Amino acid sequence: MGYASVGFGAVAILAPRLFLGMYGVPNDDNVRLMTRMWGTRTAVLGALALALGDTGDRRTLMTAAAAMDAADTLLIAAAPVPARARAMGAATTAAFAGALAYGLTR
Repeated sequence: MGYASVGFGAVAILAPRLFLGMYGVPNDDNVRLMTRMWGTRTAVLGALALALGDTGDRRTLMTAAAAMDAADTLLIAAAPVPARARAMGAATTAAFAGALAYGLTR
């Protein structure tokens, strides 16, 4: 999950136009800024997951990230954005939340 988060975040940071196009979100300066901020958050969480050596610390981070992704899923699913953006955004955050929850059971 750490590598996936870093990669996902890097795309959002370095190529926000591509990222927004994949999600069907209007491409303007404000949205690109928010996309980069979302990418930064995701990349930092992924880097922390990779850097943490203590299992307890890693579980705490994974629990917080799973809760954050679950909340993001609900917020995106209810957002007044184009249907494609809503579906893809909710599916992405739900997939991250599900993968983290699965990892926590192992």
